[in-house]
Amino acid sequence: MGRIIFSRPRKKRRADHGGAVVEASAQEGTDLISRLPDGVLGTIVGLLGTEEGARTAILSRRWRFIWRCAPINLDDRFSFLCTIRKRLHVISQILAAHRGPARRLALTAPISSSNFSRYDDWFPLPIFDTLQELVLHFPSNPDHHEMPATALRFRCLRVLDLDNCTFSASACTPSFPCLTYLSLRHVGITEELLHAMISNSPGIEHIMLDTNFGHHRLCLSLPRLRCLAVSVKCYNRVEQIELEDILIEDAPSLERLLLHEVNYGPSVRITRPTKLKMLGYLGTGFPIIQLGHSIFKAMVPVNLVDQLSSVTILALKMPEPKLKVVIGYLTCFPCLEKLHVKFLIYSWTSFKCALRWNPFVPIECLDRSLKTIVLQLYAGLRTHVEFAKFFIKRARVLEVMKFCCIGPYTTRWLQNQHRQLNINSRVSWHAKFLFVRDCDLPLRFWMDDCFSRKDPFKETR
Repeated sequence: MGRIIFSRPRKKRRADHGGAVVEASAQEGTDLISRLPDGVLGTIVGLLGTEEGARTAILSRRWRFIWRCAPINLDDRFSFLCTIRKRLHVISQILAAHRGPARRLALTAPISSSNFSRYDDWFPLPIFDTLQELVLHFPSNPDHHEMPATALRFRCLRVLDLDNCTFSASACTPSFPCLTYLSLRHVGITEELLHAMISNSPGIEHIMLDTNFGHHRLCLSLPRLRCLAVSVKCYNRVEQIELEDILIEDAPSLERLLLHEVNYGPSVRITRPTKLKMLGYLGTGFPIIQLGHSIFKAMVPVNLVDQLSSVTILALKMPEPKLKVVIGYLTCFPCLEKLHVKFLIYSWTSFKCALRWNPFVPIECLDRSLKTIVLQLYAGLRTHVEFAKFFIKRARVLEVMKFCCIGPYTTRWLQNQHRQLNINSRVSWHAKFLFVRDCDLPLRFWMDDCFSRKDPFKETR
């Protein structure tokens, strides 16, 4: 039996925009999205990028005017344009023609200094009155461009991402009461201005501070702060004011504290309880690490009092395998589930084996929770082998131990490693031992995605 199709006769109705008459056929009922109200369609289009949102205007007459009135996400990295002049011209055209508000503005394409005045022409426009996301990446050069004063007027900002600029000492105190994400990279800002910006943004949840200057101290008291990532200049330090001390006074929601593996790190002090789950990389470059009443100086435990039972992922960087130091950290984190240990390349040939450990020392996480161990820049030296054997013989619930090696390795080398590690003597019979190729990335390797990745310390292919 054939299908019976009920269809309604054609009728005329007026479009919502422009007064154009549109014929609605029986087939129009299948386009359910176009039948949504303008406000809903505008919200959907507003989630698209600049080019994708503009292309929706060619779908039908119904969609022709949606993008022009929808919240816009304006990104200057247009794939079809090459020259700076064309990009600036297109941006000016969009801002002149668009009747809706701007939701996101990302200006990251490099432009010449002569065109910086365009920012002062764009930022005061009414289209940006309710701007929620601002991304400004200035060209990388020794003379950082001064942050336009008009960019500090956006009180509805939820995301602020700045790169390669400086704040004027006479700038008005920025206030972003809705801000949840703050990223400053290569930014010059005074200590007073930085603290004022943060204190005027009590809802901040994520902070990224990468190689900034102009302030010695950072003091945080943010009840909603969940993630903090900090990096200072590792090499070629110059005579300028750089971060030396981080004090976290009141951050009860803090879950991630991510510190770049540097030779010159700031002291870090957490004075009150947090929900800290992830910590690292901790290295010898940090003069003092204070977690409650437990204190480490240059990674050496000097006062182990408090235990942070919430920490499940810990990453350490050390010039050579110092088992005593690692055991000191393990004692502080009784519920640790994953441990990253990264050695330094230049110390492989100079370090002599000096590992000593007491097999009867109680270490709670080794008996109950530590399931994954990752050894990075593993070279198979005697010190590395002895270091790994401690965990093979002590980690009772170990599931995976990963050896991340630099350079190619042969089957014969792998067989020799299995023999030296004496894997058959492992206390956890379910444990797997994997040798993989290590991908040692540049200095800013993992911080780009450190908030979104489940484990930002992974560096293997």
